[in-house]
Amino acid sequence: MEGREGEMWWDEIADEILKRKRGAERQVVATGITPSGAIHIGNLRETLIADAVCNALRERGAEAELIYVADTFDPLRRLYPFLRKEFEEHVGKPLSEIPDPEGCHASYAEHFLLPFLEAVERLGIEMKVFKADEMYKKGMYVEAIKQALSHRKRIIDIIKEVTGRELPPNWSPFNAICAECGRMNTTTVLKYDLKGERVRYKCECGCEGFADFRGGGKLTWRVDWAARWKILSVTVEPFGKDHASAGGSYDTGKRISEEIYEYEAPFPIPFEHVLLRVEGKVEAMSSSRGTNIPVGEMLDVVPPEVLKFLLLRKRPMRHIEFDPALLVNLVDEYEREVAPIGKGIAAQIPFRHFVTLVQVARNDFNELLKVIKRSGYALTGEEEEIEEIRRKAEYASNWLRKFAPETAKFEVQHALPAVSLTEGQKNALKMLASEIRAGKVQTAEEYHNKIYDVASAVGIPAKDVFKAVYLALLGKDSGPRAGWLLASLSKEFLVKRFEEAASA
Repeated sequence: MEGREGEMWWDEIADEILKRKRGAERQVVATGITPSGAIHIGNLRETLIADAVCNALRERGAEAELIYVADTFDPLRRLYPFLRKEFEEHVGKPLSEIPDPEGCHASYAEHFLLPFLEAVERLGIEMKVFKADEMYKKGMYVEAIKQALSHRKRIIDIIKEVTGRELPPNWSPFNAICAECGRMNTTTVLKYDLKGERVRYKCECGCEGFADFRGGGKLTWRVDWAARWKILSVTVEPFGKDHASAGGSYDTGKRISEEIYEYEAPFPIPFEHVLLRVEGKVEAMSSSRGTNIPVGEMLDVVPPEVLKFLLLRKRPMRHIEFDPALLVNLVDEYEREVAPIGKGIAAQIPFRHFVTLVQVARNDFNELLKVIKRSGYALTGEEEEIEEIRRKAEYASNWLRKFAPETAKFEVQHALPAVSLTEGQKNALKMLASEIRAGKVQTAEEYHNKIYDVASAVGIPAKDVFKAVYLALLGKDSGPRAGWLLASLSKEFLVKRFEEAASA
């Protein structure tokens, strides 16, 4: 996270922004997304970058506001893999005008946007939200549409100069929505009436009609982005590296903004993708493909501070590779380098240990409290302490249920598993049982060290004793850290099980 000595990368960016000639003026930091699918942690990186920079600007005495623009008026581009076949009829319609695919929200756009906004609130981020469909319908884009249509030929030239792409002579910067079929990807603008604030169009469905500048259509993406900067007075905006490439959306938008709208383009903060690793395969997260982890789902597994740590610890132009199966390692890193999760006893117990404890307790919370006491932690029974334990235990349980690999899961067997042990392993378990009965081991560290002592005494490798312990207790030859596992189980149970295994 660090930049220059004592500074974070967002401090460096804030300093650079304030060097601009408008540095003393109000700063509007913008972020946003098209809610075409679940808004995931890859999308969240943009919002967190914007929030971090906005806070850094405020710390430097600048008046700064964070805004979020949801592109709810964008069309549904295709039938995404997670949609039912019947949604094919909605391809080309604005997301705000399409029904919720699951019938639980007012529209398709709301279905994916609202859970994200709820998650942002859980993250403690305050931002003003603009919905594109409402902006268009309220007339906030009317003047921008007029300017775009008035300078249509110049915009065509800019796009060609920046991208090298030839546009057809009848290209329009304004896409009309057909009053008959509701699509905007099948219409052609025939003429426009600036005074009447409408265009005449024809649609592939056979319909001809007029589309009003107030909600009857929208500007194409590159023109819309530039227009939005002026409408909302945006001065800073992070965006994906694909938009920042030479000849990309930002280069085009900058020219349109400054030459058509006479507005200085925002300070750009390009960032790299968050890559998702699942079962050895790595790919960029995508809402439309459904290859992602929604923000709300991630917040069920880790607290907000850990998710922020994951997405902010690297500079924006460094990619992040995330493997949810290895999330325990990330939380370990956070607790080791930043702060423990939770308060009181919850803070004293590492997250990785909680993963062990909830499995020993079989997700029974009352049993979990007993297991924690057996592990050597002195519980007071106070309500706040109990709730902190419950919260951290829920994170551990949710990770086990949603993302944990099978190698991280275990179940303490009620009866001795059918296992085959060598004589050396049996002797080791018999000696370990004797040591436990004599009260010579109490803590996790003492259990761990005792395994090495026993291995040395019976003359076999320590790894063989660890394997024997796991086989006797779990029925598998590996498991969580043995010291923690043994300390969480009752001594009576351990003595009985190890003696049974030694005599089997």
